[in-house]
Amino acid sequence: MSAFVAFVLAALLLVPALLVAIPVHEMGHAAAAYFQGDRSVRYFGYFTFDPRRFLDPLGVIAVFIALVGWGRRVPIQPNRINSTRQRLVHELGGPAANLLVAIALGLVWRALSAMGMQSTFTLSTGVVGAAIYTIVFLNLSIFAFQLLPIPGLDGWDVIETLFRRRNPRFFFNVSTRRREIWIGAIVIVFLFQIFQGRNLLELVMSPLYTPASLISLGQCSGHGIPGLAGLLPCLPWGG
Repeated sequence: MSAFVAFVLAALLLVPALLVAIPVHEMGHAAAAYFQGDRSVRYFGYFTFDPRRFLDPLGVIAVFIALVGWGRRVPIQPNRINSTRQRLVHELGGPAANLLVAIALGLVWRALSAMGMQSTFTLSTGVVGAAIYTIVFLNLSIFAFQLLPIPGLDGWDVIETLFRRRNPRFFFNVSTRRREIWIGAIVIVFLFQIFQGRNLLELVMSPLYTPASLISLGQCSGHGIPGLAGLLPCLPWGG
């Protein structure tokens, strides 16, 4: 099988993966809000299998460029989700949903592998295993990525929930400079790749990605589109 066919199949398999992983993440937030008393998420249609409700164009592009991504945020009613505990549960609902789906499909992938099905980017039955693996990987990737302490991601929201009352001006200033922070982070990742020859995202995601991958897949493995992008956020002991 040619390298071009492998490239096309690897890229195409990211489509069903993102159509699962991104909506699962946002519906996880919606479910966390709903079960804590915010019924508006159901009224406004955030329990739907239509992925268009959740996809963000930049988040989709990020999936193909960096193998991480995000969706449109699910709005909540602040008067319903207002305590520290409620906000933490809501903010962690998205990553938790990705992790649960990764574990469930990871068990399916492991069962298929035990029966002899290979996961290959070829026009064969192995593409089924590759498709399941890609969905598991992207759920794991979004799980680990979203928990990074970067403004706009769930990890930062957790930090803000815990510490905003102590220094509200700091968090306000960070919020107003979110775009500049993201530009700076992208530049740092780019320069790190040039001068260190390593993807910085792999290093910062690995403490969360590695154990999650070991639980769901029984091994720590990354994913890549041949000739375009790759992500292997595994600690040395998890490779």
